[in-house]
Amino acid sequence: MSDTQTPRPRIVLCRGQYCNISRRADLLYEYLQVLVDDAVGDQRPRPIKLEIANCLDHCGAAPVVVVYPSGEVFAEVTEDQLEAIVNRALNASSARQNGEDDSA
Repeated sequence: MSDTQTPRPRIVLCRGQYCNISRRADLLYEYLQVLVDDAVGDQRPRPIKLEIANCLDHCGAAPVVVVYPSGEVFAEVTEDQLEAIVNRALNASSARQNGEDDSA
């Protein structure tokens, strides 16, 4: 990766103690994987990366997702929000691949 290329988007889901009460975060992560699989199919490398964190220190807002490289934090995440988050990350990835500046 060159110094001028923006890294691919990463969606990080917290699975800490509060985020995963009643397996909420586990279920959201399973859904997140389905959303990305449906959106990108067999494309390799994936245009966005999915990650799990043990704790993102936003326990009062559980469950939490952080999107990098923007650093956006999404609190009290629902399945509907995940769909919007994935779509935004895919749009950012497309802009990055096309050399566009997605900071506007």
